[in-house]
Formats: sequence, C-alpha cells, structure tokens
Amino acid sequence: MNLLPTLSVIVSIALPTAALAQDHRGHNEGLQITISGGIVSAPSYLGDDDYQTTVFPNISLSYGERLKASLRGIEYTAIIRDNWSAGGILAYDFGREEDPGKSDLTISGDASTDLIGLGDVDGTIEIGGFVEYGAGPIASRLELRQGVDGGHDGLHGEASVSYRGLFDVFAAPAFFSVGPKVTFADDAYNSAYFDVSETQSIASGISEYDAGGGINSYGLSASVMMPLSEHTSLVGFVDYDQLTGDVGDSSIVQERGSQDQVRTGIFINYTF
Repeated sequence: MNLLPTLSVIVSIALPTAALAQDHRGHNEGLQITISGGIVSAPSYLGDDDYQTTVFPNISLSYGERLKASLRGIEYTAIIRDNWSAGGILAYDFGREEDPGKSDLTISGDASTDLIGLGDVDGTIEIGGFVEYGAGPIASRLELRQGVDGGHDGLHGEASVSYRGLFDVFAAPAFFSVGPKVTFADDAYNSAYFDVSETQSIASGISEYDAGGGINSYGLSASVMMPLSEHTSLVGFVDYDQLTGDVGDSSIVQERGSQDQVRTGIFINYTF
C-alpha cells in the first residue's frame, strides 16, 4: 500500500472534524501528542483496482495553533488573520515500489505485482505551503508541494471544501465533516508515477504512455469523530477519488487498475 496518499487522506479528512471539536473544547496552547491506531482499506497503489486492509499506526503532535507534525511531515502556520491562515509544509512522499513485499501489518489482500517492470519511484522530500479559509461550518484549503530531492521533481497539490457540524450519539456530541476535493499536478510529477517508457513497456507488458499535467482526480471525503473520553476519540472516514485527465487515461490505470479509488478506515486516537 502506498503510504503517502493514505496518510494525506487521514490527515486532510480528520483535521476538519478535529478542528471543530477543538473549537467546542477551547484551544490548547501547549504541546499535544496523539497516538493513533486503526484499520485502513485502500488500493495497493494509486490507480489499482485491488485493495489491501492494513493495521495502520500513526503518531502526531501539535503545539498551539501553529505547529503540527506527523509521519506525513511538518506543517507550520505562519499567518493567522481572522478567518484566514497560511503557512509552510515540509513533507515526504514515500514513493512507490514495483514489487512491494507483503507487510506484517496487512490483514487481507496481497501486495500488487501489477507494476513489475516499471521500476521503483524513490521517496521524495517536498516543500510547499497552504492557505485555509473558514467561515462558520465551511472550511476550505489549498495545498501545494514541490519535490526537491528524490523520485520526482514535480509540483502537485489539492484543493478541498468541507462542511462541518455535530450531532448527538447517546447524548454525547459527535463531529462530522464532508465535502468535495480535487487534486492536480504538473508534467514532472505525473510522469514519475504514470509514464511508461518503451523499455518499461517491454518489461511490464503495459502499453507505452506519456502523462502530462492537469487535474488528476476529483472526489468526496467524509469523516466522523466521536469523543469517548477526555483523551480518547474514535474516528471513521471514507474517501472517494475519480482519476481523470492524463492520470485517468494512463495505461497503468486503464490496463491494470481502475479510475475509481476508495479508502475507508476507523481509528482510535489517544491525546495527551
């Protein structure tokens, strides 16, 4: 399973509900550490039509409103003005293995062998930034990341809007977030993951393809967070992407995978 898309989904979906819960409990100005454990079902690689179910551990920390860090990377909010905020990102793209071994954390599903012959895409250090705007129950975010060292040197990003609210479960508040999103990337990023050269085509049996930049996917994300105690919460999410443009038309997707990508998961978080 490719970790980066899954980590990105978990962070981007969970953040709106976590932010809404924080609004109701009051802001914490000190250090908070969250240890998470859960089960995630996701495609083995972006574009695959086979799924793996995996036990997924994570740890994240935040310091006040400005600093957040997790396995996905580090995010610092430099500007906070009324309903606006903006900041920088230092992230890591975990890349893609052509023949991944089965992880000890995998519960079901086999590691995909679809990409043998394409070679690995090495992990990449990325730098970038984000802008967020929130007004009442609406939260929006634009994020950009540029590869600077590793398997790709491209630019990619995501724009999303979510509606946040709460409802009661057994007389206790539960927080939800739901909304659309779109991802995009330039030629360099898409080429690293979706090009198939003549040599790769011979080795893999996948038709040659030259991917360009543009809109990569559009979709919908939803999550629910239910506090179980002062320090513990339960989070469930579902995420759907429809691959489109040059990514959706890639021979990797058309011949070995699917344009429909679904990720689901449930997590228990402990924050202290």
